Amino acid sequence: MHNIIPCHLSNKLEFNYKKRDAFLTDRASLKFLLPGIVFGFLLFLLGVYEWFNVFENGGEELIPAGEIPDYRPVLAVWFFDLCFALVGIGMVVTNILLYIRYNKYKFVGKKVTIIKRPIFHDRLVCQEDLKNYTGVRFRVEFLQSGFLTQNRYVIELYHPNPEKIVPLYLSTSAKGVRKKWKEYAKQFKLPILIDTDEGMKSIELKNINKSVSQLYKLGIIKDTYDAYDPLPAAICFVRKKDKMVLKVRKILWDAYNILAWLAILLIGAIVLMILTHLETFKSTFAPTMYSMMVVGILIIAIALQILFRKEKLVIKKHKIVNTHKYMLFSTKHNEILKKDIEAIEVTENPATGRFFVSIISDDNTITFGAKMAIKDLQWIKRFLIHEIVR
Repeated sequence: MHNIIPCHLSNKLEFNYKKRDAFLTDRASLKFLLPGIVFGFLLFLLGVYEWFNVFENGGEELIPAGEIPDYRPVLAVWFFDLCFALVGIGMVVTNILLYIRYNKYKFVGKKVTIIKRPIFHDRLVCQEDLKNYTGVRFRVEFLQSGFLTQNRYVIELYHPNPEKIVPLYLSTSAKGVRKKWKEYAKQFKLPILIDTDEGMKSIELKNINKSVSQLYKLGIIKDTYDAYDPLPAAICFVRKKDKMVLKVRKILWDAYNILAWLAILLIGAIVLMILTHLETFKSTFAPTMYSMMVVGILIIAIALQILFRKEKLVIKKHKIVNTHKYMLFSTKHNEILKKDIEAIEVTENPATGRFFVSIISDDNTITFGAKMAIKDLQWIKRFLIHEIVR
C-alpha cells in the first residue's frame, strides 16, 4: 500500500470542532523537548569545562605519573571532552529546531486554511473546502523511543492530497480512540476510513456503532476461515482447556533492532573498558564511576529483555488478551471483550511499510504481529473473526 502520509508533530492533540470557527496548532511539546535541551546544555558545559581544564594542565591527563607510569591513552582526553561538547550543543540545537516548526489549521465556515512552517523552508499556506474531504481516517503509528516502542493513535480529516490532511486527535493512549473517531465522523458527517492490506476501507455512519458479530449477521463481514488451511510457519498455536494461544514463533529483527544492538555493544564496550582499566578510571572519575557502571549494566539488561520480547494473543471464551513474553517473565499488555470488538483489520505502519493486526473497540485497540508477513496476518484476522462470530 505505502501511502504518502502527512507528518504530524504532536504526540498529544485533540481538536474541538463544536463550532464552525476553530483553530488548531500541531507542534512538538516543549515539555517533551525540554529534558533534551537541558541535558544537552549540561553535557556541553561539562565538555567545555573539562576541555579547558586539560589545556590548563598542558594538555595532559590529571593522573599522577608516579602511580601509572606506563599509561598512554589511545586518544587524547581533550578529544573526548570536545565530543561531549559537540554532542551537547547538537542536542540543544536539534530540539530547539523541532520546537520552531509547526502546522496550523484554521476552520472558518466551510473553509480550512492550512499553515505549515518547516525548519528550513518558507511558510506554506493553502486553503481547502470542507466538501473536498472524503472521510475521517484512523491509523496507528509505531514510535521508536530509544529501546522502547509505543503506539501513536492518529485520527485525521482525510484528503487525497496528503498536504491537506488535518489531524483531529493524536495520542499514545488507546483508551477511547474509536469513540473519538466516530464522534468526529458524525460532526463532519463523513464516513470513517481505515487503511488495510486491501486498500482504503470506508464504513458508513449507520454501521459505525455495530460490533463484528452484528456486522457478520448483516452480511457486511464474512467468515472465511478454513480450519484445514495450513498454520503459518511464523505462528505457534496452542489449545488449552479454557483458552487458545497464538504466539509469534520467533523474534523478527528490523533496522531498529540493529540500532539497539549497536547501542548495547557500545555501552558494553564502555563498561568493559572501565573494568579493564579500573585503577585509571577510579583516579579520574571516582565519585561517579560505579554509578555509571551500574546504570550501563541496567540499561543492557533492560534492553535485552525488550529485544527478546515475544507477543501472545490469548483467546478466551469472552475476551481477547494481548500479553508480552520476556526472557524472565510475562506481562498482560491489553485486553478487549469479544462483544465490544467493532473491527479487526490488517493495517499498515506507514513509517516502515510493515503490516500488523488491529483489534479495535470503542475504548481500546490491540495491535499484534507488527513485523509479520501479510499472509500470516491475514490468517490471524480470519481466525479471530471466526472465533468471535461462531
